Amino acid sequence: MSKSQPSVAIAILNWNGLKFLQQLLPELKLLTYSNYKVYVIDNHSSDESVNYCKQNHPEVQTLVLEDNYGFAGGYNRGLALIEEDYYLIMNSDVEVPISFIEPLVEMMEADKNIAICQPKLLAQLDKTMFEHAGAAGGMMDLLGYPFCRGRIFEYTEADNGQYNNPMEIFWATGACSMVRKESYWKVNGMYEYFFMHSEEIDMCWQLIAHGQKIVYCPASFIYHLGGGSLSYHTPKKTYYNFRNNLVMIVRNSPWHQLLWLVPIRFALDMLAVIVFLIKENTSNSRAVLGAYKDFFKWLIKDKTKSPELKISLMSIPIVYKKSIVWQHYVKKVQFYTNL
Repeated sequence: MSKSQPSVAIAILNWNGLKFLQQLLPELKLLTYSNYKVYVIDNHSSDESVNYCKQNHPEVQTLVLEDNYGFAGGYNRGLALIEEDYYLIMNSDVEVPISFIEPLVEMMEADKNIAICQPKLLAQLDKTMFEHAGAAGGMMDLLGYPFCRGRIFEYTEADNGQYNNPMEIFWATGACSMVRKESYWKVNGMYEYFFMHSEEIDMCWQLIAHGQKIVYCPASFIYHLGGGSLSYHTPKKTYYNFRNNLVMIVRNSPWHQLLWLVPIRFALDMLAVIVFLIKENTSNSRAVLGAYKDFFKWLIKDKTKSPELKISLMSIPIVYKKSIVWQHYVKKVQFYTNL
């Protein structure tokens, strides 16, 4: 592409990720897209990340934050200093083909109503498999449980070309997605209370409420290691997943939807506590209860919890109008194509 193409800021949020930056930054020098710049937004790392970037990659602009503001807070502060047309939000624990940017830009340039575009996410440790964090695009069920085409809860599929169709999705992964700058700030960026997990889903929900599109671009793909900041099976991740999902639902749903949605979610989440106890996983059961405790604190104290617009999950065409929990755990559906 020529330099008349839109400018792209590859924005890597880093926290003590030196080993990942040492692998990724040399790869980014080889990209075929002609009009891009690499930024490392450093969330107050205590390792040698910043020194490594400055000494070995002077072409990379390093934005050093004075504290660890988490995923949402780190990106909000870093992206506010970046002028390019598109933000390419990217984790450091990824491997990228040299021409992965072009299809994303082409799709977004073809439709100005697209706010965010996600590539196919494959697993770095087994490149035939979809990766947990985004797979072939994020979806949502009517009870507010997120899942992916190619990944339902902990079950991931092999990539056999079954999701090679571009399409609208509900949410795009924070591991690697291209975001239109104007769209990001239209909803005031990501909600910083989350700290980590669900903030990108929350932002996508808000953008859909504003009439914009979230799309999946199979012509672009990357390989993601996953769990770079927090392992997929830790109680801390369980805590953030449950707490932030509840906050997201209450923030974005009209009151009449919450009348039936919150009681159902409470019952299902307490069932999850019981299942954890049966499996003698007391740390995860405590994490769920802790998530509820802090959710109620947020509900009482937080004065900025409501976005400008709210839209019911039932009124969004792309939402799966059944329970993914029932389909997966009771009916044993493992593949998105079988839903």
